[in-house]
Amino acid sequence: MNYIAVDWGTSNFRAMRVKQGRVVRTVQSEKGVARCPREQLGAVLRDELMRLGDDYNEQLPVILCGMIGSNIGIVDAGYLTLPVSFHDLVARGIPLENVLPNPVTVRPGICSREEHEICRGEEMQLAGALTNGEARVFAAVGTHSKWITVDREQKKIVSLRTLMTGELYHLVLNHSVVGKGLGEQTFSDDIFQKGVETAITIARGGSTLLSELFRCRGRYILGEFDAAFAAAWLSGLLVGHEVLTGHTRRESVCFIGSAVLLERYRRVCQLLHLPCTTLAAEDAIISGLNEVFENAV
Repeated sequence: MNYIAVDWGTSNFRAMRVKQGRVVRTVQSEKGVARCPREQLGAVLRDELMRLGDDYNEQLPVILCGMIGSNIGIVDAGYLTLPVSFHDLVARGIPLENVLPNPVTVRPGICSREEHEICRGEEMQLAGALTNGEARVFAAVGTHSKWITVDREQKKIVSLRTLMTGELYHLVLNHSVVGKGLGEQTFSDDIFQKGVETAITIARGGSTLLSELFRCRGRYILGEFDAAFAAAWLSGLLVGHEVLTGHTRRESVCFIGSAVLLERYRRVCQLLHLPCTTLAAEDAIISGLNEVFENAV
């Protein structure tokens, strides 16, 4: 399995040289799809791949995934409509010609048309996660957390749900009065837990998320906790709210994400006595792209 994988999102670009199924070199930048004029995306791709140096050659297959295959990307690769078979999830993508001398394919996303849900990028993490363990419920957590359910017997993806936890956290903390004037933030597990406890109150009908978002400001203004812990409390509130909204309670959820986020989701599940497992996003996406490569050759 020798190829180049490109995970190209809205804000960031990352290319990985894969040898025998393992990443041997990575280059990345902030040249996300939304940060580059669409007509320049081909040139950006060529320039970024040149940074791989000796790990680049023109015969290597290149697999593009993420927002590069969206309606603001280099080509609109479309969406596979749920239910999606595991086979179709890793089938050969859309060929892209006249951009590189390499054979290039672009991955489609997945969608639930009835529920107006779309997913692009995280489906490759899911493809990898399916090869690790027997979970049936997955949550690729981050800016827009994707909660995905699969039917192992039928080998199909059957449901998709987006929870905008990461983006809401960023907006409230950086672009609302709640975060106005806050200084440097420090994480506190105790304050994070207090945020989770407030999420539990919301789930039991004792308050609402819209009210508690503003009350984050009231809590530090009125001295319940130091202003330096506002982000920790808000994180506990929103991650707790997401888990309480998405977790089935009946079976374990496999969380996929960065080390920092996985620790917070693991902590919330521990506090709520809910079963979970975790998988690093880096490991998941390469496992998924390896499956794509094997299926395409």
